[in-house]
Amino acid sequence: MSRCFALALMLVWSWAGADALRYPTRPPMPQAGPGAVVHEPLPAVTALFISGETRTAIVDGRLVRAGDSIGDGKIEAVSANGVIWRRRGVAHDLQLPRAAAHFKKRATGPARTDSGV
Repeated sequence: MSRCFALALMLVWSWAGADALRYPTRPPMPQAGPGAVVHEPLPAVTALFISGETRTAIVDGRLVRAGDSIGDGKIEAVSANGVIWRRRGVAHDLQLPRAAAHFKKRATGPARTDSGV
């Protein structure tokens, strides 16, 4: 009976240590020191919708306008080329990617505010 118990204990012990295994070809993960600054990625602007006075944008997959919050920052303005986003007192000018800028076109009529169906 003690042999079965010892074998079971060895199996559990080896399985618990498997979390520490690393792939030999994986590059080492960067380690942040105690005083290191971690740079969080900025939100991404993927579309701008401007019709008359109405200015909206798609930022990180969400439809936003001036005054809306994204993450721990706030949208200050939507311009013709991007969005002004302020986080921790610093304003960031988030631009529409150049590839998307080729698809700009003027609206032919007023923006629809109904369900769009």
